[in-house]
Amino acid sequence: MTLLLGRDDVAALLDPDATINAVAAACVAASQGRTETPLRAAVSAPGGDGVLLAMPGSMRDPAVLGTKVVTVFGANAARGLPRVASLYVLSDPETGMPEAVMDGTAITAARTAAASAVATRHLARGDARTLGVFGTGVQARAHVTMIARVRRLEEVLVSGRTDEASLRFAAWVASEFGLPARAASAADVALADVVACCTTSTVPLFGRVSPGAHVNAVGAFTPASREVPTDVVVGAAVYVDSREGAYAEAGDLLIPVAEGRFDLGRVVGEVGEVIAGAAPARQALPPGVVTFYKSVGAAFLDAATARMVVNRARARGVGQNFAFL
Repeated sequence: MTLLLGRDDVAALLDPDATINAVAAACVAASQGRTETPLRAAVSAPGGDGVLLAMPGSMRDPAVLGTKVVTVFGANAARGLPRVASLYVLSDPETGMPEAVMDGTAITAARTAAASAVATRHLARGDARTLGVFGTGVQARAHVTMIARVRRLEEVLVSGRTDEASLRFAAWVASEFGLPARAASAADVALADVVACCTTSTVPLFGRVSPGAHVNAVGAFTPASREVPTDVVVGAAVYVDSREGAYAEAGDLLIPVAEGRFDLGRVVGEVGEVIAGAAPARQALPPGVVTFYKSVGAAFLDAATARMVVNRARARGVGQNFAFL
């Protein structure tokens, strides 16, 4: 029997701490060569209005096998539909049979933010207390949720597309976490101790950051789009979730390379290498250095998170079983 999990089911099973732990373990597995995660395959929708992405992945120890299918349709907002939708299929690693089919949107938001939280745990200053968020959507909310688990936040600043969106987001933060939160200019948001870039922007969102800041950039995932300016990238200690993915798709790095101002050989390491002690964490870096974590999304993060969700669902009797074959 195949387990079917809807969005509410998945969201209820995504405990922040458990997700962060699962993602951290997956990062180490990837850096140690215990995963197989080819670059995402993409096809354009008829008419060119959107794109469909396929992200298969597998892990060893524990064995996990699955695929995420994602669609990105920019015009969906005007249709009253989500811009990004996804589905995850978890397969039995021994037989290949579909073990579970579940909403992938909640998994994507949680695993991406959890990976940023893992990076923040190891790369942000221990005394980081302010979080600046660019964006007001699902990913921005997930980043507040996850980063609040790894740093004792005292204030959240937000910059969205509109003042109204920023104010609503700040009100949500205050209500959900009891934290002071306010809408702020892009320049002020960028001066926070920890910065999270969670937008669909194709151009830099700000000009500079504070000395010793940590920046997580997760919104841009094509070679021609970026959220972080070249000057910040060039002056930072740069880390990635996956070298293979970042070197092929991360415009935040590839655009500075094309400008002749950055070399990919300057990437300090993958987050999994930091966790395993194979690349330097914050305490081994010079005082005041900016750390920059760039993610374009990696299938091993989805696989580990989906496996955790299904394990928790089975233990709690959540979801519906159906005869797929």
